[in-house]
Amino acid sequence: MLDHELAQLEDRLQRLLAAYRQARLERRRALQERDRLLAMNAELRKRVEGIVERIKSLELEQDG
Repeated sequence: MLDHELAQLEDRLQRLLAAYRQARLERRRALQERDRLLAMNAELRKRVEGIVERIKSLELEQDG
């Protein structure tokens, strides 16, 4: 009886460890994706700011 309970506990422990490893892997991937998206957002922000500045300078040229 005790051997059966120990085997069940060992099985449960193995499943919990596997789930923990999977959660860590998914978290790492999510953080990498977040970092990638933040970098992309910063690049797009710079591009938009450059376009806005160009439009402003064109408007000033037309007015002047």
